Amino acid sequence: MIKPNYHIILLGAPGSGKGTLAKYLIEQYKFKHLSTGDMFRKVIADNTPLGQQLKNIVATGALVSDDVTNAVVKEQLLNLVNNKISFILDGYPRTPVQAQFLDNIIKPNLILLIDVEKELAIKRIIGRRLCPKCGAIYNIYFKKPKMDSICDYDGEFLIQRKDDNHDTISNRFDLYQEVTSGLIEYYHGSGNLYRIDANNGIAAILPEVVKLIEQ
Repeated sequence: MIKPNYHIILLGAPGSGKGTLAKYLIEQYKFKHLSTGDMFRKVIADNTPLGQQLKNIVATGALVSDDVTNAVVKEQLLNLVNNKISFILDGYPRTPVQAQFLDNIIKPNLILLIDVEKELAIKRIIGRRLCPKCGAIYNIYFKKPKMDSICDYDGEFLIQRKDDNHDTISNRFDLYQEVTSGLIEYYHGSGNLYRIDANNGIAAILPEVVKLIEQ
């Protein structure tokens, strides 16, 4: 078990395996998972003045500003910190301004930067196939179904997400690198930023991650 009030920031480009790692850590250590996407959807659903403002921003396709993002996460962060609940931050902070805001609330115990080569990340995503019935996930390069395009469990025809294509993923990867470069520089020298090589898959890095958390 981990200490109360333990906080992890999880950084990783699309295809890095960040989501798989987050799922493992949540199950293993009972972390609360905080993702900006989930928080945004909750605030919009609550239909507060902030929620209405956020809804308008999202509807136009504009980027959510640092000020609005910080306002959205502040209440949930304070609630968890005050109740000494350990959590993983996924998708926040994304800029040095957001990191400075976070530092005024809590100092993260651990910052994990999940590294993966671009072409491998793209291959992981464009090879992904989903079962629309049971939700099983396959990959035509790394985890093939027994029968081509057919789910092993229920015989459903597997599908590919519309945005799981090379150009879209390549652009998302490049944007991530551009946006987070300043954030990585901000945390460089903090003593708790660890760069993890995930090119061999998440299973290969779990012992290293567990050691960092439990040390």
